[in-house]
Amino acid sequence: MNLTLAELREAERALRRFNAKPIGGDGGNKYVVITHTDAMSDLQGDANIVSIWQYAGDRGMGSNQLFDTAFKDLPFGFRIFDTSRARIYASLGLSGCDVYSTMVLGEQFYGTVEFASMPAKIIHKERGSSGVSDPLDQVSTVGWKASMGVAILNDALGVRIEHASSVSTIGA
Repeated sequence: MNLTLAELREAERALRRFNAKPIGGDGGNKYVVITHTDAMSDLQGDANIVSIWQYAGDRGMGSNQLFDTAFKDLPFGFRIFDTSRARIYASLGLSGCDVYSTMVLGEQFYGTVEFASMPAKIIHKERGSSGVSDPLDQVSTVGWKASMGVAILNDALGVRIEHASSVSTIGA
């Protein structure tokens, strides 16, 4: 089964049972959905989403999300982010299909903290400063390091949906 609006609504119902609040931000209060690019393609073709946008409100290009290239806000209060780095369990589904993992998050599912004892720092080493390991003075490096912690605060405030996709990653 591919990712659809119906699956997202089931996840929303589960989050509301645990009193998970939508996450506030620029676009208002919405549940955050993190999914794979392949699953995003399935959502863009979901007949329910297309019908809602097609028949709701003004159909002008400025206000109808069908014409918005960002495709970030879904009906029923979801803000979606797609990434090619979302988890795929290769060949673990029925008939050996790939299983995609989509996360739906409510407020206070996770927390972050930056440690003041080691602020973010950019490190630059000039060309030729490597000594014996760079006898021809050809290597220069730039890097960064930061101290930060991230933790899941409450598992009940997030839902993982496991699904297939119409796009195959085999051979990709």
